[in-house]
Amino acid sequence: MPEFAGTGTTETAAKRRNLLIFALFLLLLGGVWLLWWIFVGSQRISTNDAYVVGNITPVQAQTAGTIRRVFVQNTERVRAGTVLAAVQGDRARLALQASEAALGRTVRELRREFAAVQEGQQTLAAQRANLQKLLGDLARYHQAEASGAVASIQISNTEQDIGALRAEMGATRAKLQAAQALVGGTTLQNNPQVLAAVAELERRYLDWRRHDIRAPISGFVAQRSAYPGLMIHRGERLFSIIPLDNLWVVANVKETEMARLRPGQTVRLHSYYYGDGVSFHGVVEGLLPGAGSAFAALPPENATGNYIHIVERVPVRISLSTKELEKHPLRPGLSMVADIEIHDPSKHTVLQALTKTPEQGYSTNIYAKELRQGLSLAKRIIARNS
Repeated sequence: MPEFAGTGTTETAAKRRNLLIFALFLLLLGGVWLLWWIFVGSQRISTNDAYVVGNITPVQAQTAGTIRRVFVQNTERVRAGTVLAAVQGDRARLALQASEAALGRTVRELRREFAAVQEGQQTLAAQRANLQKLLGDLARYHQAEASGAVASIQISNTEQDIGALRAEMGATRAKLQAAQALVGGTTLQNNPQVLAAVAELERRYLDWRRHDIRAPISGFVAQRSAYPGLMIHRGERLFSIIPLDNLWVVANVKETEMARLRPGQTVRLHSYYYGDGVSFHGVVEGLLPGAGSAFAALPPENATGNYIHIVERVPVRISLSTKELEKHPLRPGLSMVADIEIHDPSKHTVLQALTKTPEQGYSTNIYAKELRQGLSLAKRIIARNS
């Protein structure tokens, strides 16, 4: 019996010791977690509701027609100005030729109106001189009438000639005013009819030049929907061009965690694409002026009796390093995990965004010369018909 009692006491002591060790382990673990939360966890915002975003530039048809040939495929890299597809341009060329002929005809018709103005002015000047002569003759006839040197019928005929001449002068003035209404105060270059014909010519010239569909910026081809023989319409989307050297991250942060978030704070990001072994470093550039629900297609209607509060998320724009993107390329739509260091001091308020619009990818000059070339063509047509 004493042996069994000693054994029970030993086992009880061992259990107590194990429980004490386990309790100390939990206490130590809790202390470590508390220290981590004080010095690390509470000083950052972490979210996996973050995605890579970039410019997806649509390439639309500039004119209607039938696609003759497609030159690129999805995932292919192109430079700004590269021809992506060619549209059959016969109709555009015929329309351009018709507008060229219309401009030439307008110039020639206006030349006739300018000549009519000069003719009317000369005719009116001759009629005025003739009127002065007849008025002088009539005055002399009246002086000689008393002596009988002039017959009364001659005086009557002269008066009728004066009346007829004045009527002719009225008709001449009317014709002159009609001609001046078309060309008065203008030249062949700035006449409204010529300007209208020039504008129509330029529009047709642009239609003809843009039957080749070109890439407005440099990037990778995606969403190709162009095929040979396809009838397209103006404004129809045929390609998308995505530059991968200008990307950023949009992280959706809970409204309950944003009290200390400011533009200018540093961010460490990880992509599921590369795993935890690759880190990206960014900066908070700005906060979108509204929660995600405010931009939804069907915004919530909270003024109802069955309202349930849901913590909203605010989109935050985070920049990405160009050098890191060159080393580890990303693509729009990829998921990211963002750790925002809110302990970093920032001199900016939430209303002072750091976002800047770069020139590359936000402008194109492939259309810069087309209008000038169309105007040059119009000037040559005007000169040929002048």
